[in-house]
Amino acid sequence: MATIQIIGRGDTRMQHLREQVAQALAESALRGEVEEVSEFNRVLASGVLRTPALMVDGHILVEGIVPSVEELKTLLNDHQLLTSKLYRMKRILVGTDLSPASENAVVFACQLARLLDANVEVVYIMDSIFEGTKASPASFLASYRKTMKEELDAFIRRVAKQGGAECIPDGELESEEKAPGASGPRMRARIAFGFPENVLCDLSERADLLIMGTTGRGSLVRKLFGSVSIEVSKKAKAPVLLVPPQAIYVGFRHLLYASDFESANPEAIAETLAFARRLGGQVYFVHVSRPGETNSETLEERLRKINSEVAGASHPFLFSRITGDDVVEALHEYAFDHRIDLFVFVTHKRSFWAELLHHSITREMLLHTSTPVLVIHTDEGESAV
Repeated sequence: MATIQIIGRGDTRMQHLREQVAQALAESALRGEVEEVSEFNRVLASGVLRTPALMVDGHILVEGIVPSVEELKTLLNDHQLLTSKLYRMKRILVGTDLSPASENAVVFACQLARLLDANVEVVYIMDSIFEGTKASPASFLASYRKTMKEELDAFIRRVAKQGGAECIPDGELESEEKAPGASGPRMRARIAFGFPENVLCDLSERADLLIMGTTGRGSLVRKLFGSVSIEVSKKAKAPVLLVPPQAIYVGFRHLLYASDFESANPEAIAETLAFARRLGGQVYFVHVSRPGETNSETLEERLRKINSEVAGASHPFLFSRITGDDVVEALHEYAFDHRIDLFVFVTHKRSFWAELLHHSITREMLLHTSTPVLVIHTDEGESAV
């Protein structure tokens, strides 16, 4: 049972919100008792700045407005996603090596951030200062850092112009508030030191999404699913979006959710559906059945139940079962036929994703695709989503 609170001054707007919430609850899967809070000290302690407000389990869902019943139904059904990085999507981290491919990834990030009202942080990782396990001399490091900072600043100014972002000085991205009159995302750049996969995984803990270009001039991303990309996609503490150099952001209208039994997770599916709704997209749940497979019917029945309980009648995902010896080839054929513009891999303990990564045909096929790949981790005890 959820704790649902209507917070306000006891006026007509608060009453209107109470009536709208009651109707939305009658039509949603959420269950809980509704409490009205209008006593001044309790309103102040709630953290609400504008009334009326709706709070569920301590999270503010609505503040200062009275949404429609349909909008409230969506908010109530998605309230458990408030701790999901993929759902809130306010901070986007992009790794760069200053190559054209990584430049495209940063522009891609800016365009996505504009749609999601997010901020962008670009990080250049200096790993060539290490010889074995020992760092280079301090004098060389200072000179090299100055040179790379100048290159990075020029790179960011150029990319910000392409992506319609606002460049801000170092250390000023902590606030999620934009400057008055700013229409685009805020973007800053920084230099970090260490081994790329370790630094990116550490920084991803404070990010809601990590974006990487899939080819580059240096060791940050050597080639698609090279050693750094593999390690980051397996170990990052946030969803990872891999952007091929040919990719141009035109929206994610058709999302292919690659399926196996472990990815048929209600929470992961709910997060993906909520992400797709924010982008106005349709999710295609695709399972490749290998010859002789006997459990496809069970999976399909399980997905029908999840579709009914999680997606609902207004935003259902579409399920397809196709047969093929090669999973990746079958997925790409389906993607071509259905104009898919984002692959989504949702994995438990990275098993499905790790299995695909070990097939050379996967690397080759995705190397030549212009379709981005989103990897979401659902391991217990981690905060990746």
